[in-house]
Amino acid sequence: MRVATPIRARELGHVTLFVRDVEASAHFYRDVLGLLDRGRAKGGRIAFFSAGTHHHDVACQEVGPGAPTPTPGAPGLYHIAFKIGTTREELEDARAALTARGLPVFGDWVSDQSHSISTRDPDGHEIELYVDLGASP
Repeated sequence: MRVATPIRARELGHVTLFVRDVEASAHFYRDVLGLLDRGRAKGGRIAFFSAGTHHHDVACQEVGPGAPTPTPGAPGLYHIAFKIGTTREELEDARAALTARGLPVFGDWVSDQSHSISTRDPDGHEIELYVDLGASP
């Protein structure tokens, strides 16, 4: 008889989000955040996006225009964080890019090791962008 041992997850493979409009999400994740567009599946209803290491880090599955908006404070996804660099200047560049596109910027958070800001994707999911100040470039 095999003894059960604890599972040890080694890394996050990907996150899948239900979205109202897959093309609006593609615009955000590809054109705003700069993720690589890795293609579509299920007749174009799912789009895959990569930060460069995995085939995809984020998948967006279209569920239609009547889907509810994520509710802050309710059980479910709180936010997704993307590392965008190692300097405050890179974060300020991201803030300027979001502002220039008319996207809200909120949640300016600072610690000894990181600094982050947040915005929302077209479906209201909170997207955190951070710089790891303790890392080498």
